[in-house]
Amino acid sequence: MKRWVLVLTERGSDREGKRRRIAALLVVLGGLIGSWGVGTVLASDPIGYGVPVWPFADTADRAENALLTQVVTAVRDKLPVNHDRVQVLKRTDAYGSEFFTLKLQVDGETRCRELVVGLDVNSRRVPCS
Repeated sequence: MKRWVLVLTERGSDREGKRRRIAALLVVLGGLIGSWGVGTVLASDPIGYGVPVWPFADTADRAENALLTQVVTAVRDKLPVNHDRVQVLKRTDAYGSEFFTLKLQVDGETRCRELVVGLDVNSRRVPCS
C-alpha cells in the first residue's frame, strides 16, 4: 500500500519578493523621470535637435522647419535667399561653410535662428535683438 505525504517547505522570507517589486518600481519611476527630462529638452528647440515631430514640435515649429528647408536648399544651390518671410540679418562665409542669422515670420510669430550650412546643417534658436 502506498502512502502519500504532503510536504510543505518554507521558501524563505517574503523579503526577496518585496525587494524585486521595489527595484522594479524604481526602474519604472527612473524611466518616467528620464523620458520626461529628455522630452523637456527636445521640446525647447525641436528644430535644432532634429525632431520637428509631435509631441515635441507644434505647428509653428513644423512651419519653421519647412521654411528652413527652403533656405538650406537655396544656400546649397548658391541662390539668394528670396523669401518674403525670411530676413537675413547677417551672413558670413568661413571654413567652407555659410553662417546665417535669420529672422523668420512663422504663424504670426517672429523667430530668430542662427544657421550653419556646410557638409552638415546645424541651427539654434537665438533671441531676436
